[in-house]
This record gives sequence, C-alpha cells and structure tokens, in this order.
Amino acid sequence: MLLRTLFTLLLGSLGGLLFAAVHSPLPWLLGALVTTVVCTFIGVQNMWIPRWFRQIGLIVIGISLGLRMTPEIWGTMTGHIGLMLIATILTVLISLGNAWIFYKVGKVDGITAIFCNIPGGLSEMVTIGQSVGGNQQVISIFHSLRAVIIVLCTPFIVMWLPHHSAIQTVVSGGHVLGLSQTLIILAVGVLGAWIASRCSIPAPFLLGALLLTAVVSMNTSLTGENPALTGFLVKAAQVFVGVSIGLGFKREDIARNRRFFLFGLMHSVLLFVMVIVLAVGISYATDTDVLTTILATAPGGIAEMSLTALTIGADPLLVTAFQLFRVLFVLTLFSFGVRTWVNRHRRTRELQKASQSSV
Repeated sequence: MLLRTLFTLLLGSLGGLLFAAVHSPLPWLLGALVTTVVCTFIGVQNMWIPRWFRQIGLIVIGISLGLRMTPEIWGTMTGHIGLMLIATILTVLISLGNAWIFYKVGKVDGITAIFCNIPGGLSEMVTIGQSVGGNQQVISIFHSLRAVIIVLCTPFIVMWLPHHSAIQTVVSGGHVLGLSQTLIILAVGVLGAWIASRCSIPAPFLLGALLLTAVVSMNTSLTGENPALTGFLVKAAQVFVGVSIGLGFKREDIARNRRFFLFGLMHSVLLFVMVIVLAVGISYATDTDVLTTILATAPGGIAEMSLTALTIGADPLLVTAFQLFRVLFVLTLFSFGVRTWVNRHRRTRELQKASQSSV
C-alpha cells in the first residue's frame, strides 16, 4: 500500500513539475491530474492513494481561502445573494436542457438523464441519483468527465482572456506563517473539517476548514495581517486533489460504457460553453469582474474553481460563495423537487397498475 501510494504521488508530482516548467496555470493540480489520467488510459498498474489524501488537500485549500477572509470581503459576498440565485437558476435550466437532449438521444431514463447533467457535486449526485432509481455508473461517468474537462479547460481560458492582463497572477499573502502558527492553523482547519462533516455540510473538508480558519483569522492575532501558508503545503494539496480526480477514471468502466463516455464528453463541452456565455453575459450586465464570474459559474467543483481563482488573481472567496450556493440549491431545493416528482410518479403508476389488475 505504501509503495503504491508513493508511486502514484511521484507520478503526480512529476506531472506538476512538468506543467510548472511550461508555465501552465494551476500547474501542480493540472499536472497531477493529466499525468494520472494518461497513466490510467495507457494501462499503468498499481496507482492508488488513500481517500484521506484528498481530504487533507481540501483542508489545506480551505485554510488558504479562510486566511484571506476579511469583514469587507464578507460584506461583498453577502451583497451578491441575488446574483448567486440568478446564476444558479440559469445554470440549472441549462443543465435541464442538456438532460432533455440526453434523454431523447441517449435513450436513458429521465432520472439518470437529470442527475447526469445537474452540477451538484460528484458523490452527492451519484448518491441521490441512485436513491431515486438512476444508473449509478452512468451518472458517475458524466460527472467525472465534467470535473476533469472543466478543471482542465477553465484555467487556460481565463488566462487567455484580455481582462487577465490587468490582473496580477498568483496573488500571495503579505507574509508566510511560521512553523508554530502553521501547525496551529492546520489543527484549526482539521477541527473545522470534523465539525462540518458531523453536521453533514456539503464539501465539509473544504468549507469547514475555510469557515473556522476565517473565524480565527478575523478574531484573533494568531495569523497577523495578510497571512499565507507556505508554498510547499499548497502545492502538495494541489497534487493530492489532482491525483484523486484522475484516479476517478477506470479504464474498464469506460470500455464497458463507451457510448455514454462519448455522450458525457459532448455534454461536458456543451455545458462548459453555455456556462461561459452565461458568465460573460452576467459580467457585462452587472459590471462584475469577468474572470471571477466565469469561475463562479463554471461547474467544476468548489475546491478546484476557488483554487484557480486564488492562483490567477480573481476573487476566490466570491467564487467559493457562488459555488457553494449552487451546490446547496441543488442538494436541497432541486433534489427535494425531484424526489417529490419521482414519488408522485411512482404512486400514479402503482394506482394505474392496481386499477388495471382489478378490472
């Protein structure tokens, strides 16, 4: 187990070094992700890391975001609630349109089509979709593809935008925390992640660490002004998350579901293009920074999009708020609506069968 883990992390780190050497955006995450996916497709054996490596990576990213929180930034985030709702509803409507296309062309059941296309988090959508009768494997393929494509493409697209030239790349804090401060703030992040997971908060390892770190940073003198974690920790976190995403692909699953793999690929590209158009429209309509808006609406994962924002100089906390709002909306109101519709549909079918059998 140890050798497999070290081998996998070595491959991911080499990919990060390569992407850093060519000055790629988000090099350690994207390099680890691409290397892992390529190795999976060419048949490299014995790639594996424990689940808690991803959790550690998410905690470190959450701490990095929490250290940036200030009362002024919090006020800005709460002032965008209406825009978050509009962006979320439009994203869900776009996804439902894609679901209808997949339902008609892909010849799958409606529940599977819906949960394949709604961006609400891979594990959450697979779990909820299966509980209401969806195809777990197909849903998993769609969301894995969406995560990889959007995480890979988004950093390059926002870096190529003309607006990016006016923004400083790789924003760093005013000072790097010392060893004792780092150990304390890591303990704070772990505690926040534990509390969030016990409270069933979505993305608990990221958001729990973010929120408790923000509380400590804003209300104590522990971290000082403009603090940041050491670069090694942030790079390691990116490698952990990138490798974990890449390992979500199984060569044999793709071979068995080749048709759905192609549908998932087309869906991911279509959704990505439509969401970028939506983000640019919202940006110009509300005079919001276009980079932040693209990352806020791109359905590529809370941690991944927030980390991209942190790296390129967009507003990572506003991106996190938008992403979290969408996930909460999908997991609560939307999922409740789908469950209600499914239960009502089942009761109607049962009543029809009962009436037919009694005749």
